[in-house]
Amino acid sequence: MLWVIVSIMLFLAAIRMVWVVWLRGPPPANFILDQDQLGSASGWSDGFRNGGRSEMSNNGFFTRIGKALRGEAPPSMPSAPAAPAVLPATIDYEDDRIPSSAKARIRRILAGLLEVENALLREDMPNFSRVDIDQMREQHLPKLVKSYIDIPEAHRAEIFRKTGKSASFILDDSLDQMQTRVDTILRSLAQKDIETFTNNTKFVGERYSTNNPFD
Repeated sequence: MLWVIVSIMLFLAAIRMVWVVWLRGPPPANFILDQDQLGSASGWSDGFRNGGRSEMSNNGFFTRIGKALRGEAPPSMPSAPAAPAVLPATIDYEDDRIPSSAKARIRRILAGLLEVENALLREDMPNFSRVDIDQMREQHLPKLVKSYIDIPEAHRAEIFRKTGKSASFILDDSLDQMQTRVDTILRSLAQKDIETFTNNTKFVGERYSTNNPFD
């Protein structure tokens, strides 16, 4: 039991020495640490003789403990940089390089997107949002058309040789797919309006019917 008591006393003495040095700053030049008292903590004594708290950096174990005891908040981690905003793609849909058939489809898509946007101002639609409309109008549609324009006219025949279809035909087909999506959204929105109207007329018929026994 004696060696247990001695070990505890040595440990407490070491803790007290560290705490005093941390509170009062570096020890005086004539300070000599008793190696026998610290035993295996000889590495700490070297640090104290070489400058007190030189081994205890701002991020050291005892420094963090001291800050916690004083109620100081730990240093905050830098916040992650915000994701760069995606700028809308710009293109002139009346460009002469765009086939007339594609121009007519583009006008119809843009009109449909505007109609959907106005409908969504009244109510939200499940599985679809304003973000989807913005992406279709500001990213997907202009990028599709621009990718067609960027193909050198002299090399568009290569698309026909690879696919058996002309570049203009493939462009029109892609635009038709976008139009189908817009038509589906408009039809779903209209169906909700029809159901709302039907429910209201049913209620009025039941509530104000001349055969209503509760009048």
